[in-house]
Order: sequence, then C-alpha cells, then structure tokens
Amino acid sequence: MRLLLAGILLPFAVGSPSITAKIDGLDKPCGSAVFGKYLYVDSYGSGVLARIDPATSKLVKKVKIGSGPCGIVAGGGALWAEDYYQNAILRINPSTMKVTNRIRVGRKPWDVAYGFGSVWASNQASGTVSRINPKTRRVVKTIVVPGPVTCIRQGAGAIWVAAQNTNDIFRLDPTTNTAAKIAIGHGSELCVDVHDDGIWVSDDVAGSVTHIDPAGTIVATIKVGTSPSDGTRGPDGLEWIPLLGDGAIARIDPATDKLVDTIPVIGKPFVARSAFGSVWVGDFAGTQLWRLTP
Repeated sequence: MRLLLAGILLPFAVGSPSITAKIDGLDKPCGSAVFGKYLYVDSYGSGVLARIDPATSKLVKKVKIGSGPCGIVAGGGALWAEDYYQNAILRINPSTMKVTNRIRVGRKPWDVAYGFGSVWASNQASGTVSRINPKTRRVVKTIVVPGPVTCIRQGAGAIWVAAQNTNDIFRLDPTTNTAAKIAIGHGSELCVDVHDDGIWVSDDVAGSVTHIDPAGTIVATIKVGTSPSDGTRGPDGLEWIPLLGDGAIARIDPATDKLVDTIPVIGKPFVARSAFGSVWVGDFAGTQLWRLTP
C-alpha cells in the first residue's frame, strides 16, 4: 500500500506495553531483520540500512543500499533486501553492510522471504514471485500470482503471499513452485504473518485480521481498526498488528482470536518485527523506530 492515511489516536489499554525506546535518525523506517547480535532496519525514504544495537537501543551505523527498500530478511549468511524502485533484490554483507549482489527480479518488489533453501521476492507490479538461489544469486523460477502481490512469508510448510485489491491470498508449494489460491472474502489482503498454529491475514480495506489454519480454512475474522498492516508474533505470544490509519498497534490473542488491546504510538506504524525480547515498529511517516517491550 505504501500510502499515508489520516491517524486517529486510540484509547490506551490498562496493562498494555508502552514504548521503551525511540531510535531517531531514520527516514520512513520499514522492515527489519536480525543477524548476529544486531537488528538491521531499512529506511524506505532514504534507501539507508541502519544497524541497531539492542543492548543499548542505539543506532550505531548507517549505509546507503538502494531506493525504496522495505522488506528485509536474514538467511544463508547474508541479509537480503528489496530495492523497490530499481526492481532488484540486494544481497548485503552484514559485517560491512555493503551490497555484494544486485539480482534483477520483477517490477516493484515489495517484500522478501527466506525459506526452503531459497530467497523469495514478491513483485507487486508484475504479479509474480521470484525464487532465487542464494548460492548462485540467480532467479531460478518465476511464479505467476494473480494480483499485485505484497507481503511474503515462509512457514507452515509453504511460502505465503498476500495481494492488494483481491479477495485472496496464495500458498506457494516450494516443491512444485505452484500457487494455490485461498479466498478470504474481503476487498484487499495486505499482509500475512505465518506460524504453525495459523496464518494471520491483515485486510487494510476491511480493517480486520483473518485467522486461517495451514490448510486454508478460515477460523475467525477479528475487527481491529483502520488499515491493519504488517504484523508479527510478539514475545508475549500475541499477534501484534500495526494500524497504519490509527497510529496504534492491535494485539490479538491467537488462542481465542480476541482483540486484547490497542497500544497508541501516534505516528504511522507500518511494519512490526519481534526480536531481542521486544517488538520493533517504524514510524512510516517520520524518522523514529520504536521499541516496545511486554
């Protein structure tokens, strides 16, 4: 989606986590990934990759890597980030934070995942997923997925990808490189968060999160707020879903499929990731990365 929507501050829930650190110096911070003892965060606005020391919650190094990076993942001894405007996946050496390879994929790669011995890129404008061999650093398969694909994740025995302006998400079989459609039934599915106990699908149009089981059966649909986006499983065992339009984060109990609370963070939370005992969320309208600790 990569749009900025009007924010509404939600009430603070008693007992909710709060922001324990604010890390400045970024520009529309987006995705993050763990490699070794550091958290790496890319800035969609500036094309910069930042290294964060979780021991101090300080930004310790920044390097320009591309244009419009958001999705980033660790795997195969490297970091992999998408270069949204240059139609490439970047292989990054975590030690030097320098780009070692630029791998041409489809148009407007939105996100990247690592699993089943491969790197996977969701190409929003092409409606495809590129499968990359991390050793040869070449695309070995291009899988057609109807619709403008967005978030991509590995887990529950497959690769899962969401798309905008559709009623579906897609399960990619890594052994056959084929995509199976799963109907969710709403207007747009922006992101997926995948675990063995289910897949949580954020619908930015309906303002809901749909829980499906690994077989693709809908278990529950939970209303959460305005424009839910890219969520994560927190260290507290709850699903944390940024609400881009509300300036808040919704927490869902995966055991009961109930909304536990909403945590106000004021800005435009877009991507949440769990690491080092905390949840890290970037302000997609600003310069800060927030650290929330349950």
